[in-house]
Amino acid sequence: MDQRPASKDHRPGGRTFGEAIAQRIRPYAVLIGYGVQVAIFATWNEAHIWAHEKLQDPNVILPLEVEDRTQRITRRITRETCELIAWTIFTKVGGCEPMNNDFDTAYRDLDGKRV
Repeated sequence: MDQRPASKDHRPGGRTFGEAIAQRIRPYAVLIGYGVQVAIFATWNEAHIWAHEKLQDPNVILPLEVEDRTQRITRRITRETCELIAWTIFTKVGGCEPMNNDFDTAYRDLDGKRV
């Protein structure tokens, strides 16, 4: 018979719903040539070494890219090269104007007239 209190929902393994489970953060991602993430790692070195080892797979889609979004750098890896790419912002492009409470769903032409 289950001796746990009936007032709580339980998961397998004895953990309760809502219980915090510490997980290791893995900020370094490896992507294949199609831009699909295939692996994540806790350290830059682990991700970089893994990507170079993955080059041994003849079916891998190149280039492989190891991304560090916090430092805004990428290593683009092919069988011939391992390039460092530093991200930069060339220009900021304006977005849409803030909406007010009077939500207007009408379509407008380039001159701002309702259509």
